[in-house]
Amino acid sequence: MTVDLGFAWFSVPLGNVGVVDVPGHQRLVKNMLAGVGQVDFILLVIAADDGWMPQTQEHVEILDLYGMKRGIVALTKADLVEPEWLELVEADIREHLAETSLADFPIIPVSAISGYNVDILKEAINELVVSFPHAQGEDNPILWIDRVFTIKGAGTVVTGTLMGGSLHVGMDVVVEPPGHEARIRTLQTQTKTVETGVAHSRLAVNLTGVEKASLTRGMYLALPKRRPYFSLINTHVRVLTQAPSTLETGQQVKLYVGTLETLASVKILGAEELEPGQEGFVQLELETPAHFSFKDRFILRHSELQDTLGGGCFIEEGVPVRGVNLRMVGPKRLRHLFPFEKPEAHLDLDMLKAKYESGPEELSLLKARDRTYWTKSQFQEQGLIAHPKLHVLGDYILAPEQYDKVQEYLRSTVEHFHHTNPLAPGPSKETLRAGTGLPSRLFDQILNQTDDLKEVRGSISSVKHQVTLSDQEEQKLREIQEVMGKTPYEPLTLGALEELGFPSELLFAGSHLGRLVALSGEHWTTPEIVGGILNVIFQEEAFMEGFELSTFRDRLGTSRKFALAFLEYFDAQGITKRKGDVRTLGKRPEKA
Repeated sequence: MTVDLGFAWFSVPLGNVGVVDVPGHQRLVKNMLAGVGQVDFILLVIAADDGWMPQTQEHVEILDLYGMKRGIVALTKADLVEPEWLELVEADIREHLAETSLADFPIIPVSAISGYNVDILKEAINELVVSFPHAQGEDNPILWIDRVFTIKGAGTVVTGTLMGGSLHVGMDVVVEPPGHEARIRTLQTQTKTVETGVAHSRLAVNLTGVEKASLTRGMYLALPKRRPYFSLINTHVRVLTQAPSTLETGQQVKLYVGTLETLASVKILGAEELEPGQEGFVQLELETPAHFSFKDRFILRHSELQDTLGGGCFIEEGVPVRGVNLRMVGPKRLRHLFPFEKPEAHLDLDMLKAKYESGPEELSLLKARDRTYWTKSQFQEQGLIAHPKLHVLGDYILAPEQYDKVQEYLRSTVEHFHHTNPLAPGPSKETLRAGTGLPSRLFDQILNQTDDLKEVRGSISSVKHQVTLSDQEEQKLREIQEVMGKTPYEPLTLGALEELGFPSELLFAGSHLGRLVALSGEHWTTPEIVGGILNVIFQEEAFMEGFELSTFRDRLGTSRKFALAFLEYFDAQGITKRKGDVRTLGKRPEKA
């Protein structure tokens, strides 16, 4: 009797077929679950003299929950029963399979002793191999570990069924969780040493950099930063009609995915329970984190009765929810909210349903809304592909809704600023960026694509906004220029000008109109004074080969503080270039 997983292989005309032999006894279903989740097709073995058994029923229910549609029923010991009995057993099997994903499995009576129909069974298996739809271009391998052992002189070896891509000798990999880094020393499949392990093959992987004691069944091997694991997941679950109990909020169940078995806490979304035969959305908190890709299937079993409750498929990583209104809690609830939005969020069951019913491309469009923005690497890690409607800006990806929110925030904020500060060019660019919480490079790209806004000397202004001065303000501005002209090389600070009765709004308006210049350290001057100084440094020989601060200070006959205010402004504009204590001339601007 098979107690744990067994492994073998045999040949058919197309090549070799790997076999994962799983236990059939009812008490060993958990071991069966560790092996059945990664197979390509099923060989369901039923003894003709026993017929349909309780353990057969549970195994078929599990296979149906996994959505297995490819396989064969081998009706063994056909030589031990009468033909009439064999026909009755076949009919009974067909009736049991009728409402499951296994309904189209051919039933082949065989005898291992006499060899009856063994050739026909092999031909049927070969047909399954021939018709198997191999995915092209897979490059995201995962190997759920079902055995760990050591070989003297070689070290740690893990085995499993490789899915999703290839592995190569010398490749850097990780074992998750918790992220043990390792390198592949050798690979072996069906007793042969190979350089490359291909998808859908049984593989033994000899690893360096990781010890046997730190590995166990239920972990998985993958490429670094490509297969994330989750502790809280949003799922769609179907409870079996013959389930031993309802599935209730607060219940502890056993969850099986890949080769992992872990306890999970249940939160029914939108209800308190799911009765046998019902299905719905469920949030599961896992005791041991596990990897899931979109629509990956899992099995749920009763933690005490050891019977299968049902199964489901993964939709997305979850955010904890509370109450009947599914209010999100915890820091992750803010990922999809900008700083300018109210920090309140509720799980949208309609959106969850839309994700569940979507295909891979549509899913990426829906998932993009879950965060203010994504990086391309985050998208790749989640296995998402870029929908044509998504905004791809350099290394960043935004959903159309999030992109529109940013542009609307920029427009409304700038418009409000213009309304309350008509003489100012607009809010500072950095203030606006901080209000969105976006990285500078991403913010700049969105701003550049917002055609009705423009940058003016570090401020953001509407292209329609014009600073217009009244006659009184024009007079005040001329007075400011006259005051500045009296001490051209001792520029006044903003505070000093305000003490003289000149409002800061007028100063910024003058800067916006190009009639005043803001220097370093809140000092202010005029374009005429700046132009005069540029004539000096671009025409006099003392400045041609580079100069120090003291040379510039002495030429203007001013203090170090005032000289530095001018030079730091020139540095910022690229007019001068500083290296150590020496400055050299850059390009002279057309206008001061």
